[in-house]
Amino acid sequence: MIIYPDEHTALICTILLLNQLYIAMDRSKIIITSLFFLIFLCCTHVFAQEQTAACRVLLPEIADYYEGGCKKGLADGIGKAQGTDQYEGSFKKGLPEGQGKYTWSDGTTFEGAWKKGRKEGYGVLTSHLASRDSVLSGYWIDDEYIGTEKNPYKINNKGINVLSLTLSRVGSDKDQIVVEYNRSGRPLSIYSFHVTELMGGYSTISKSDFSKTLLNVRFPFRAEIAGDAFVFDVTISQRGSWKINVNVATK
Repeated sequence: MIIYPDEHTALICTILLLNQLYIAMDRSKIIITSLFFLIFLCCTHVFAQEQTAACRVLLPEIADYYEGGCKKGLADGIGKAQGTDQYEGSFKKGLPEGQGKYTWSDGTTFEGAWKKGRKEGYGVLTSHLASRDSVLSGYWIDDEYIGTEKNPYKINNKGINVLSLTLSRVGSDKDQIVVEYNRSGRPLSIYSFHVTELMGGYSTISKSDFSKTLLNVRFPFRAEIAGDAFVFDVTISQRGSWKINVNVATK
């Protein structure tokens, strides 16, 4: 087949045009693919924002982003939240509750039990120091470490003339222990009062007719306490203001 000059030129132009169209189509595919990818990222980001907005976390330090279970607009169930700190585990009514791991911005972690956004129950606190990691394991009450015993206090021993001991934590603003004696429901005046420290310590004792107060107690604290002939031995692990009511036998 003979192609005349004009026909040859037209063929070359057609080939070049088709090649440009192919290149343009290929570029369009790249552009379209890139657009789809950007749309996907934007939708993912918007979805995450909507999920966080629709399901709030009530701790400001982990409230920037949340994914997980939700109930009545609050984080509830298993989830993950992040802000300056991050937490992964169980939530209830917008706060960490149940088992979970919290990581602070400095790398310190607590893995264990939570209640209303505070450490409550058994857990392990790991702090990263310059020379080595510091690991503290045991029990917490209201975000405060009380030691390796689950209960905040323990009655180790009591004399046969001590009918019962009632220990109660009445505040958190002072580190003190108030000891009061009663017989048959009436306050009993104690004249001789002695404390033998077995763990921890205190600064001084404030005395009145019907109560003795150990001031500036260093917890955990254990002591054998003797008021007249009434002797008992207790351990108190949690800091705070405590009252010990000693019910003694009649003569």
